[in-house]
Amino acid sequence: MQRYLFPGVIITSVALVVLLGVGYMMGYRLGPGITLVKTHTLTITDLPVNATVFTDYTSRGTTATSTMTANLIPGTHTLLASATGYWPWSTIVTVPDNKNVVANAFLVPKITNGTLLSGSAAQAARTLVAHQTLPTAAHPLLMADGCALVSVTDINQIVAVPTTTPSCTPPPYLCIGGTCATTVILSPVAQPTAVVPYPGRQDALLIGIDKTIYALSLDPRSPRTFAPILRGIAPRIAVQPDGTVVVVDQSTVYQLTL
Repeated sequence: MQRYLFPGVIITSVALVVLLGVGYMMGYRLGPGITLVKTHTLTITDLPVNATVFTDYTSRGTTATSTMTANLIPGTHTLLASATGYWPWSTIVTVPDNKNVVANAFLVPKITNGTLLSGSAAQAARTLVAHQTLPTAAHPLLMADGCALVSVTDINQIVAVPTTTPSCTPPPYLCIGGTCATTVILSPVAQPTAVVPYPGRQDALLIGIDKTIYALSLDPRSPRTFAPILRGIAPRIAVQPDGTVVVVDQSTVYQLTL
């Protein structure tokens, strides 16, 4: 009996391995309860070249371009990316069971370059900074493609309010537990000197507090990006019509390169 049983075990094992191999090639992975689960593609964009990327603390390799993809089973996953000259970036992403997703990496440079301005360019920057005001509930920043309204309250809190227009889907961090509501993004002790959009992004801010300018992700959930990009004597910032950032720090005026 045993001599017939042993070949049967081998055949069954080989069939199982083949089945798993075919399933892997078709995008299936082992899920909870030893079940096969269909994976979906996570695309990570805005990565520096030669960045090292991890999903769920497993290395996915080093980037050759600004984009990397990974096949993940539905659920919540931890993303981490690091690159020489940048602050590390980490976030939590949820992969649904019915579609692919995109995550926009936010690696902030540790050293920020700037171009000194003089003459009429410097005067225009000074005028712009002098007229820079903090966003209020009546005049908020439109972020998240217009689906989040960012303002500063009278107690120095930076908050985001989900918009209620039918065409908008508020970011998930404004809708915890299925209910969308005003969410505190940051509660600094000192009043911010500036709150402006981070150049080229709908999910991040530049904020001035005391002697430092910070980059801040809108999503307040941990882990999040909150990184210093500039320290000065009394730096003040504003965004020009073309989206570039100018800084006035006492007698010095320059344009930031981010």
